[in-house]
Amino acid sequence: MLASDHRSVDYSGAEAYLSFLHWQDIYEYEKPFQVFIDIPKDAEDQRDTNLVFERVRLTINDVRGILADLSLDANGFMYRRHSMKITNFPSRKSVEQNYLPEIEELLKCEVEGADRIFFFDWRLRKNAPEVEDTVVDMNDLTAWLRPAVHVHVGRVQIINVWRPLVDSVEDWPLAVCDGRTVKRHDLVEADHVRRHYTGSTMYLMHNPQQQFYYMSKQSKNDVLIFKNFDSKKGVSAQYAPHASFLHPDVSANTIPRESIEVRAFVFTYPKEGTSTTIGNEA
Repeated sequence: MLASDHRSVDYSGAEAYLSFLHWQDIYEYEKPFQVFIDIPKDAEDQRDTNLVFERVRLTINDVRGILADLSLDANGFMYRRHSMKITNFPSRKSVEQNYLPEIEELLKCEVEGADRIFFFDWRLRKNAPEVEDTVVDMNDLTAWLRPAVHVHVGRVQIINVWRPLVDSVEDWPLAVCDGRTVKRHDLVEADHVRRHYTGSTMYLMHNPQQQFYYMSKQSKNDVLIFKNFDSKKGVSAQYAPHASFLHPDVSANTIPRESIEVRAFVFTYPKEGTSTTIGNEA
């Protein structure tokens, strides 16, 4: 079910700041990186990052009024109305046994061709984000697929499902960028170095053509579904970079945002007589 449009109200969007990766000449020969462990005191290079960001003021459009026009393949994101059967999450077990099955049912209903869904991560956030979340990025979850680059599995999507756990988000809404307006060269891969592994994140550089959207006063029943990866060729949007932003009209007594985010692989099996190799499609 589509989220409520509230078409009779004027939702003109918000003017706010987002942080984008700012290209540096050093990236021509040194990959962008950020270190999340203590650097040995005797190490020659004491830098914990070479990332440089720029704050850009832009218009973040309100999706209310255009909800019916949005889709995963066309825009990389969409909103759906969905009432939770579980209203609190006292333990990890309660999320995995009660909430994830609800989201699986939702994705199978709303994502075309969803034959199998595998959840690999979920996160509860119990307070408002800080400035770091204004950085527009997109987790490079394709690393999970690299060992299976030659396996014929059909279509693979990595889809996030994000919803508030408060009645109305008014302080730190989540903004998403219309995937149609993102060029491949706008995205830069950066290493995230941790104690036991090195992962990566795709940071977005600003391009005036990019269009950002959010839902004003998003409620716990307004679910945002967006893509981080799609192996299918020919779709208008294979991903939708995202970031939280501080709403300019937030009041001092606003209830802080709380949210839950679920990340899933969504598999579409190949039709009989056809096959798709992830490595050729990504």
